[in-house]
Amino acid sequence: MTLDSKPRDRQMLAGKRFLVVDDHPYMIDVIVEILRHYGAADVERADGVQTALARCNPKDPFDCIICDFNMKPINGVQLLQAARAGKRPELAREQAFILLTGHGDMDVVKAAKALDVSAYVVKPVAADTFVKAVTRALEARPALKLPADYERVPTGDLKRFQ
Repeated sequence: MTLDSKPRDRQMLAGKRFLVVDDHPYMIDVIVEILRHYGAADVERADGVQTALARCNPKDPFDCIICDFNMKPINGVQLLQAARAGKRPELAREQAFILLTGHGDMDVVKAAKALDVSAYVVKPVAADTFVKAVTRALEARPALKLPADYERVPTGDLKRFQ
C-alpha cells in the first residue's frame, strides 16, 4: 500500500496512542501502517479481545481503540458494550472506539450506534477515509447514557454475522 500525504498531514495523529484489535495479522499491519504514516506515537496490536484487555491500563489509556467486529468468542460490538456499560475496569466508559467491519448490515450498525461508537469503518479501508474517522473519534467524546442503557442494547443476535 502506498500512502501519499502532505508533510503537515503526517503529524495529524502525533502523540496519540492506539490499540488495534483484529484476528487477521494482515489487517492489523494495514491499520498500523496508516496510523504510523500519520504520526501516531504508539500503536499496539492485539489478535483478540482477551489480548486487548491485557494491554489496557486505566492509568495509561489508549487515545483510541480500533477493533474488528468479526472476532470470537467476543466480537467488537460486545467489547464496546462492555466498555460503555462499565463492565471492564481496564477500559474507560468514554473510550474512543472505532469499529472495523466487512459488514454493512443494519443490525450491526444500529447496535454500534446505540452503543455510541466513535466511528464505524467498513473494510476494505481507504487511508484517507480511515484517518478522517480516527480524527472524528479523537475529537468527539460521547455524551454517555447510564450503564444499564448500554446493557439493554441487543448484541447476542449479531453472532450470526461471525
